[in-house]
Amino acid sequence: MRRPGHATLGAFLCAVLGGAACDPSGPAPEPAPAAAAPEPVVEVETARVRRGSILQRITAPGSLMALRESRIGPEVRGRIAKIFVSEGDRVAQGDPLFQIDPEPYELALHQAQARLDRARAERKQIAADLGRGRELRQRDVLAEQDVDKLRTGLEVARAAERVAEEALALARRNLEQTLVRAPYAASVAARLEDEGTTALVQPQTIVVVLQESSILEAQAAIPEVHFTAIRLGDPALLHIEGLPQPIATEVSSVSDAIDPATRTYLVKMRVENADHALKTGVFARVEILPRAKSDVLLLPREAIRREDGRSHVLAVRDGRAVAIPVRLGVVADDVVEVLHGVRVDDELVVGETARILGPGMRVRVVAPDGDGPP
Repeated sequence: MRRPGHATLGAFLCAVLGGAACDPSGPAPEPAPAAAAPEPVVEVETARVRRGSILQRITAPGSLMALRESRIGPEVRGRIAKIFVSEGDRVAQGDPLFQIDPEPYELALHQAQARLDRARAERKQIAADLGRGRELRQRDVLAEQDVDKLRTGLEVARAAERVAEEALALARRNLEQTLVRAPYAASVAARLEDEGTTALVQPQTIVVVLQESSILEAQAAIPEVHFTAIRLGDPALLHIEGLPQPIATEVSSVSDAIDPATRTYLVKMRVENADHALKTGVFARVEILPRAKSDVLLLPREAIRREDGRSHVLAVRDGRAVAIPVRLGVVADDVVEVLHGVRVDDELVVGETARILGPGMRVRVVAPDGDGPP
């Protein structure tokens, strides 16, 4: 038996909700929309940028080279009469190296001397004629124009005498140049000709090659990334195989140009070699210790990312990773000097995550951030 109250309540609900709500065959209600998936959060480790000092050790392969090398040839053409040195000899400044046959130049010197003697005699004769001409002119025996001719002749004779003197000096110099001497103390690196060879001046025939070996020069190609680090006077160590201890020296020259092919620049260091124990061409591992830089901004090397030849870091700001371009200075083993881009106490992503994390991603620091680079 139905209760009247129940029928009345059903009718009321149908009236309020509409007929479709009471029609069993009507459409089903739409489901509520699903909640959006939460944005992923990446856990990261960080370190802070701080001020401090940085000392960098720069190593590079290098070689010992002669401080000077000279390819010696003759100043005058002729047959090589004698070579006084052999490869490996050591010579002092002024020691004879080789001699061009002097006989033709001795004959030329005698001829130049004879021409000078003749020019002087002619000049004296004309000078005497001019003196007599002036006396005759005073007695009105000789015309003025004849005296003028004698004056002109004397000037010409004096000029000819000067030319003969220059020719004699040149002949004497050519004779002296037949004996070629060492321009400085050196070792004979090579002997390229033998006696009997006709040596030329243009193009010059190279007879011996000299190398100054009492002082050597270590040369090293330094990567471009260190172009601000090395300065004149920086201490350096040369590690040479076979020597028990490295050789201490200092930077004597820093090139102003970067080689566009190798992206390196040349640094040189002087090496004393008075006992000639070191040889040119020897390989050396060069270790340069630039002066420490103090009160600079430092960040960990592991925070640096390089893309398309540029460097940047990922800073944590408002819970997200933000890419910041940076300009770097001195690079040490574990820290880097930063010249532009970040500030003290900026929190940077480090560790493996720094290499794969994308800019803009949400992050959460899971480890206490360190005090920055040591």
